[in-house]
This record gives sequence, C-alpha cells and structure tokens, in this order.
Amino acid sequence: MKMEYRKIQVTGEGTYIVSLPKKWVKRNNLCKKDVISVIEQGDELLLRLREEKEREAEIKIKEDDIEFISRSLITKYIQGYDTIVITSKNYINPELRRKLIRISTYLIGLEPFGETKNELTFKMLMKERRQLMESVERMHEMSILSLKELMNDLEIEMYNEDILNGIIQRDNEIDKFYFLILRQLSSISGFEATVWVQIAKSIERISDHIEKIAVLTKDCKRMRRKDILVYKELIHMYSDVILALKSRNASIANDVLKKIKKFRLTEKKIIDKLSESKGHCILIYESFRRIGEYISDMAESVINMS
Repeated sequence: MKMEYRKIQVTGEGTYIVSLPKKWVKRNNLCKKDVISVIEQGDELLLRLREEKEREAEIKIKEDDIEFISRSLITKYIQGYDTIVITSKNYINPELRRKLIRISTYLIGLEPFGETKNELTFKMLMKERRQLMESVERMHEMSILSLKELMNDLEIEMYNEDILNGIIQRDNEIDKFYFLILRQLSSISGFEATVWVQIAKSIERISDHIEKIAVLTKDCKRMRRKDILVYKELIHMYSDVILALKSRNASIANDVLKKIKKFRLTEKKIIDKLSESKGHCILIYESFRRIGEYISDMAESVINMS
C-alpha cells in the first residue's frame, strides 16, 4: 500500500479541497465530473468508485476435502468477491455439490449460478447497499428476541418445544448476518474495523449460548426458578449496549459495565450455592455467565469507538 501526502486547500467559498493522485485517476479511467463515493470511517476517509467492478475468485479443488472447500467458499464471500467459481480437473462429486449449495444458503445474497461436470459457480445477486449498522441492528434484534423468548419460557416453566425449536433455528439466521457483516467490513481497514468485528462476534457468540440453553432445556435440563430473575437482567443490559452503540454513547456503555460488575457478584453467589442443589444444570448457568461476558465486551468496544 503506497502512502502519499496531500495539502488541504480552501476555495473562495470556504470549501476544503484535496487533489487525487493522477495515476489512480488514470488507472480507473476517471475524468472531469465523474462521481466517486467518500466514506467516513472514524478518523479515516475511504474513496470508492461509484460503480465498482465485480470481483471474481476461483477455488481449485485438488482433493475432495469438503470442510476445507466449504471454508474457502465462506472466506471468499467474506473477502467481498462477487463471483466465486469452484473448479476441478475431474468431476465434482454430487455430495460436494450439495454441501456447497447448502453452505451458500448461509451467505446472504450468494446464489448458485450455473454448473458443469467440473465447475460450480456462485454469484452475489444482492446489489443493494445495506449499511453496516443496519446489519448489526438486525442481527441484534433477532438475538435479543431469542433471549426474551427463552427467559419467558424458563420463567413460566412452560418449556414449549415450538418456542425452543424457533430459538434454535433462528441462530442460523443470525449466523447469516454475521457472515454478511464480515463481508461488509472487507473493504474497511483500521482500528474501527477491528472493533466492529469484535461487536459482531460478541452478538454471534451470545446467540450461540442462547441456542445452547434452548437445546439443554429441550433435553429436560433445568435451572432454579428463583435464579431466573437475576439472569433476566441480561435482557436490559443487552438492550442498553446496542443503544450505546447506535448513539456512540460511552456513558451508557459504562453504565452497562457497572451493571455487569454487580451481576457477576450476584451470579457468583448463585453458582457457589448451586452445588448444594441437585437436579439443576450447571451448563445453563455457565452459558448465561458467558452471555454477560460478551455483553461486557460489547460495552468496552463502544467505549473504544467513542
């Protein structure tokens, strides 16, 4: 990456101007009155061509390692490629084809776009420009819905299998948005991009633990009813931390950290007494503890961005 320095100039109307590198302009066939996008990212500005050229990647199959090829497909999606072509010198076996097509259903916008006996093509068909914060909000909305449904189910001791199955299935939808957010971040660099990855990863891990508790509950694992009110406070903290993120409010994020600190003290007392109670699942309590830790990570990330 080449670094250049440019002086800021001011026009008579008080408009600030920075000239573009001539080689960059020529390389991208730009001319007078062409429009480019200027994207603000913290203390950085990103220049982007208004009509971006489609990027294509090829994945060559050397052996039928389904897991490796599946990870490669996800990686190319996250890296921002618009077309991904999987090729083989030999025949691509049906099992691998089915697996890759199934994987593509977890990647928002990516669809199978033709195949031959030794080639399988996927193309990004979603062209709308969803904002990063919009994707994070949608991911969080689904995640906190699962948490609310789970806590309500535990509180009234209903253990509704349809609700629990819905929570488990929703985790797949949340994973889709996680991959989409990583893709959106592929064109962003610097400290803020790292923080956004941490936030998205925290929501994804929170959702994994919500799913885990739902699975344990389906398997007749239980927690003490009197403890549920303590863990229900996680809903309010999870709501507050996304509010802090949307408003970039370090004060709200710091209040969440204070609440988490109190939660840890109360939760430790519960765990210490849990060994005296029989028939309750420590794994459920451990997952709730981890949810609190990831909410804390999100609050710290907001403070780092503020």
